[in-house]
Amino acid sequence: MSEDTTPVIAGAKSAIPAKTSLGGVDFGSPMRRHALVMSLWDGTFAAGMYSLMETFSVAAALHLKTPPIAIALLGSLPLLINSMGQLIIPAIINPSKGRKYYVVRGIFVQCMFLLLCTLSGMVPHAWGPAFFILAFIGYSFSGGGFGGLWIGWMRDLVPQEVRGRHFAWRNRFFSSTHLACQLSAGLLARSYTAATAPWKFYVVIFICAAAARAISGIFISFQWEPPPAIQRVSLFDFNLSKKFIIFALSSALLQGATAMAGPFFNVWFLRDLHFNYLTLSMASASTVLGAIVFIPVWGKLADRVGNFQVLHLSALMLSIVPLPYLLFSHPAAICLLNFYSGSVWCGFNLGNFNYMLESAGRKKTDRYISVALAAAGIMVFCFGMLGGFLATRLPVILGWQLRSLFLLSSLARLTVVAGLFRFIEPAKRHKGITPLDLIFEMPAYRMGMGFLRTTIRTFRRTRP
Repeated sequence: MSEDTTPVIAGAKSAIPAKTSLGGVDFGSPMRRHALVMSLWDGTFAAGMYSLMETFSVAAALHLKTPPIAIALLGSLPLLINSMGQLIIPAIINPSKGRKYYVVRGIFVQCMFLLLCTLSGMVPHAWGPAFFILAFIGYSFSGGGFGGLWIGWMRDLVPQEVRGRHFAWRNRFFSSTHLACQLSAGLLARSYTAATAPWKFYVVIFICAAAARAISGIFISFQWEPPPAIQRVSLFDFNLSKKFIIFALSSALLQGATAMAGPFFNVWFLRDLHFNYLTLSMASASTVLGAIVFIPVWGKLADRVGNFQVLHLSALMLSIVPLPYLLFSHPAAICLLNFYSGSVWCGFNLGNFNYMLESAGRKKTDRYISVALAAAGIMVFCFGMLGGFLATRLPVILGWQLRSLFLLSSLARLTVVAGLFRFIEPAKRHKGITPLDLIFEMPAYRMGMGFLRTTIRTFRRTRP
């Protein structure tokens, strides 16, 4: 049955909008457009949930007097468990039920674990931290364990030639939602700290997060899933192409090298630089704002020169992200550096995601994606724990010990990019693209050159 005659909801064909374009991209099919609209609403509410959990999950753990080592596991262990799920789930699912069946159920199980988090402060005090960590791991796994299926679903839904523009456009929506929720939550909680906030405050946060996730699940349940259907694969089937293995390993190592220092930037801001919560929220918002501003630029660049080139350029740019933090510590400078970090990371995430979809191919797509996500999760866990071990053992550089960790993370990133990324092969050839063309298409290049030319003309006109 063709996509134009397959009903989206149990109803008639008339329920499908007549429009075929979304966000300036024509998909040629009302049903495909309708599915992407549902996906947009799903992602918007999911972004609200993630914003609340990222902001207050560690605060809730501190309220429960969770030991530091347990807080470290809170950030790394769920990623490791998710990575294992990425490998196991494709081998045990029933292909005849499709991706939607499992993704939707995973979402509502995630809501259940969010509600279980509210009980952590109501159980006996000695059991509270363990109860919260177990509930949080369940929340993380039920949402992330089916991530490979969702990515394969989106791969079949969005045509390859417009993925850059479309995902950039939708990611801008999600980043805006994340920014609004983050600032709103910080403003409402400005009078609270982890020591003074009552547990009722966290109960409200977790219930709101669960409600947002439930709404996102409703929208994704209305989303059409195009063929081809998923296929069950063997648990030990790792017959992957050499090109994909190199890409997955390179991307995983780069993300791992980033995780070595990533969690400690906020520690440095709060403990060493003595930022208050308002300053911290502004610094975090600057990162999201950088993504909002630059994601359209990266999307257009991806469609013009290819995701392979975007992946390489953004990987090189994010390798030097920690270096300026060795020299600057003023809040205004930190906000500017975070803005740059957000602008680069949104390009890497876009290029990495789209290149993974391109290089996975049509056969065993879900298996390829699951392996790539599993590799990233394992590397993030291993390097994250290594960073936690080294954070108190490295020498002091330029006044602070954590700056040694930032420098080490940057050197590790540069080593991965210089040593492994050069072996990644383009998934799709773009004829006529030279290194000079790529430089011309870099974010803000044309604007900067235009400003320079205008300045030179002005001085020429004013010469005596």
